Amino acid sequence: MAQEQYTTSQRKFQHLTREKRAQIEILLRQGLPKVQIARAVGISRSTLYNELSRGTVEQIDTNLKKYRRYFWDAGQRVYEENRKNSRPPMKIMEAYDFVRYAERQILENKMSPDALCGEAKLSGRFQKIVSTKTLYNYIDKRLLKVRNIDLPLKVRRKSRTDKCKQNKRLFGMSIEERSDEVNNRTAFGHWEIDTIVGKKESSSVLLSLDERLTRKRHLVKIPSRSSDAVRLGLEKIAELYGDSFETVFKTVTSDNGSEFVDLGSYLPKSTKVYYAHPYSSYERGTNEKQNSLVRRFFPKGKSFENITDEQVAFVEHWINNLPRKIFNYHCSDFVFHNVLFDVAIQKIRNRKIIDFVLQIHKKYDKLSKNYNK
Repeated sequence: MAQEQYTTSQRKFQHLTREKRAQIEILLRQGLPKVQIARAVGISRSTLYNELSRGTVEQIDTNLKKYRRYFWDAGQRVYEENRKNSRPPMKIMEAYDFVRYAERQILENKMSPDALCGEAKLSGRFQKIVSTKTLYNYIDKRLLKVRNIDLPLKVRRKSRTDKCKQNKRLFGMSIEERSDEVNNRTAFGHWEIDTIVGKKESSSVLLSLDERLTRKRHLVKIPSRSSDAVRLGLEKIAELYGDSFETVFKTVTSDNGSEFVDLGSYLPKSTKVYYAHPYSSYERGTNEKQNSLVRRFFPKGKSFENITDEQVAFVEHWINNLPRKIFNYHCSDFVFHNVLFDVAIQKIRNRKIIDFVLQIHKKYDKLSKNYNK
């Protein structure tokens, strides 16, 4: 079988450069035929004729006679003008209502561009919206009131340093003993716990708990970073759940802070407590990530002494109602209550859990109305 041979070179469809335009002008002045010029420059004849049409201008000689000649800089100028006009118009005016809404949500409610784009698309409240990437482009080009400094994650830079990890005794079962359903986030009722510290001189801290599957967060102000204070915080949360506390809290994963040394004694006997490896905050990724959301309202170095329980409840509500891409831009509260209701219906048909879910829905409906005023 005869081998096929291709004599045509591969077309790259590249635009003419300044150098090639200058080469065309030089060869024209030497009087070369256009076919040879096209071959010498490495372009097709049609490309050459289009370029001559762009760069040929009318001139007047010393005898006041008009003539036409190609100039490479004239062709380059027309090319750049055409390229500028060939770009599609920006969508900012078509999506004006959404863009103004995005400005308010970022500046006033501390939402991320991706979260508000997803929430707007899910709700369908705007006829025209722009993508997350386009919104970031508008911010970079200073087309909005929002600046990069208003986007905490975009301007945060943290250089990694290698620490010398020392052996540290765990207070209980290692995280390595957790089951796959906990590690893979396939089951409900598995939590991560941590404390958030404010100003060093301040004794008050925030106790945070996050459910791994639904990303539901509880945030409680406690008087100190001590074991007894953690017990008081957990008692507040247990009071919220009532008899359902044992069903909702199956496992809790903690770091090796001294405030969690007796953590198991403050939880139901059926609740298993695991401890992460020392210097391995990534093993409680949900906890650490949501702590960074709290820092948007209570920055590092800010004393927690004068923070009220109402302010803490507001931040908790804001986090739990933040649209999340992982849930198709539904919020954690929505997913948490649906999962909890399914647990009550499918597993044990526990009337107390069902009543608890309905009670929580009423509570958050009331909170939402107050915050939206």
